[in-house]
Amino acid sequence: MRLNDDAKDYKHEADLTGLINIVFLILIFFIVAGALRPHSARNIELTKVSGDSMNAVAPGRLIAYADGRLTYRGKDLGLDDLATLAAVDRDLDKNQVFTVVADARLGSDVFLGVTRRLRAAGFKSIVVLSERIGPEP
Repeated sequence: MRLNDDAKDYKHEADLTGLINIVFLILIFFIVAGALRPHSARNIELTKVSGDSMNAVAPGRLIAYADGRLTYRGKDLGLDDLATLAAVDRDLDKNQVFTVVADARLGSDVFLGVTRRLRAAGFKSIVVLSERIGPEP
């Protein structure tokens, strides 16, 4: 018996349109989510330390850039503004740990000036966020 010549082998190709749409939606989600990240300090090189470090939880972080610029919660500050920082930010408690994210390329004179101003403003515990370079204990 001979089969009909019209019944040829047809290759069924999968429709990838739905998969492509989902991939593009995920891509757009991550682009938007990355752009909405608040108070980003992307070009900061953290100070490197070895040994044990303390885990600190703070209500805000002061960011000190390599050029001496200071930002707190997205707003630019000067050294003189550090004295009134607790009065401006009502969530900030002087008895809690205050975290400073200092660029490793920041001059020590500027960094010491920042810590002195924070101490004079009444902050009891100031912690510098750093990157561990040694092996984990």
